[in-house]
Amino acid sequence: MNPYIYKRIIRSIVVFFIILIINFILPRAMPGNPASILANQYNLPAATVEILIKEWKLDAPLYEQFIAYIKSLFTGQWGYSYQYYPRTVYEIVMERLPWTLLLQGTTTVTVGLTGILLGILAGWRRGKISDTLITLSAVIVYAIPYYWLALLLQYFLGYKLRLFPISQALTPGAVYNSWFDYVVDVLRHLALPVLAVTLTAYASYTLITRNTMIDLLGEDFVFVSRAMGLPENKIMRMVARNAMLPPITMLTIRVGYIIGGAVITETIFSYPGLGYLIYQSIIYKDYPVLNAAFFMLSVTIILANLAADFIYMFLDPRIRYGERR
Repeated sequence: MNPYIYKRIIRSIVVFFIILIINFILPRAMPGNPASILANQYNLPAATVEILIKEWKLDAPLYEQFIAYIKSLFTGQWGYSYQYYPRTVYEIVMERLPWTLLLQGTTTVTVGLTGILLGILAGWRRGKISDTLITLSAVIVYAIPYYWLALLLQYFLGYKLRLFPISQALTPGAVYNSWFDYVVDVLRHLALPVLAVTLTAYASYTLITRNTMIDLLGEDFVFVSRAMGLPENKIMRMVARNAMLPPITMLTIRVGYIIGGAVITETIFSYPGLGYLIYQSIIYKDYPVLNAAFFMLSVTIILANLAADFIYMFLDPRIRYGERR
């Protein structure tokens, strides 16, 4: 096996088990427990709280809870949600996962396309008005806090102008006469979150692609191509193809944050995905849901970073041969 691949796999396995331990400790390090939180919310009697503590094994030693936690993760038996008891964690996660995949998958495409295309255009037309406008707008947008921009879009486009719904993924109580009506409703609810994420995330891809384009335009192969009389549009495509390596790597890593990156977005827009579920589970100290969600988050991040390493290795032979030396 290539030493480059071997090292990355070993590193990923070590990181995975470290994350498992942290995943177990963090929720339990916070004050209080799920039973007491539910008791305060619903005014449960003390006897009921004691039953819940025994039912959920919150009085068991930490090492027993840890063993049960490991078994549940690797057997797929994630237990029952404390907040939505007696519904299973698997049922709740699978119910929320499609909405997160829809939101994050859409934003990954819009962010990648917008950032890379604008970066290629700015780099190719460096020093001109279009380059200045694109770069200046990217720097300004990059400095804007995401949550602030999301709230502004909610207020102006959702509340004032009534162009899009400001929360949820579907209109509550809506009756759809056809699948087309259903799709339109889903897209209208998706518009504001996607717009907010795209406006705040595309800038980094634009700036990196632009800088890579400018560096490549100074390489010898560009001068040779022009000396050979190749058309400018063909040279631009050749340079752009090479300049896409850093942003594509960033997009690969972004896929790893498809769950964790949705927390703020889904919380602001009350979008019923895994991100909003994580936020609710933190409030209610829903350990089984948190453990399952963080487990999925850890796996996706590790796999995405591993995939990025492999992609970089195949796209850039210098890394392969450098590792062998």
